[in-house]
Amino acid sequence: MTLEGTQLELIDERTLMAPVDFYPNFLSPQEADWLFEASQQLDWQQNQIRMLGKWLDVPRLEAIYGDEGCDYLYSKTVLLQPSPWADPLQWLREKIEDHTGYRYHIVIGNRYRNGKDSIGWHADKEPTMGEKPAIASISLGATCRFSIKPKGSRGETQHFELEHGSLIFMRPGCQSTHVHQVSKTAKPLGERINWTFRPHVKGARR
Repeated sequence: MTLEGTQLELIDERTLMAPVDFYPNFLSPQEADWLFEASQQLDWQQNQIRMLGKWLDVPRLEAIYGDEGCDYLYSKTVLLQPSPWADPLQWLREKIEDHTGYRYHIVIGNRYRNGKDSIGWHADKEPTMGEKPAIASISLGATCRFSIKPKGSRGETQHFELEHGSLIFMRPGCQSTHVHQVSKTAKPLGERINWTFRPHVKGARR
């Protein structure tokens, strides 16, 4: 059963639960190990972002692969231009598309080298993804905490422990109602790689 075409509740008004689905064992241990090793060999970049009038290093490494012409600009300063699909990511793309029923044209990688790397509270609402995008996110390597909360003051923050090979799926509308983050931690933490599959308005039709 796929998710596409199914009417999804964006928010349960009684509980304000986040509109996400979590699959802690989406990949087998062997698949997750293979993808983690393959991902470490891909093209990673140290990008910079402009904040408060200064150029600062993004607190993680980044990579992007996808269909030709599907550039991705975030925070109005960081432009990511995709390399052609690497074979392991193409395999993962097809597996996620079969599971969710959605089609993806780019995948953005975040490489968290230790607990000091992070991404702050944000929503992925870049116009190039179209209206109400469905986003699928795979975690590889060390377990980390993913937090999500409603915009504004209503509702509580929810936390998910993203383990090696887990998938978190943010349903259509999630980026309009919620924000999410991976915060810094002082605890010893090994390397983690996260791949987020996203639609793109210029993506090749298949």
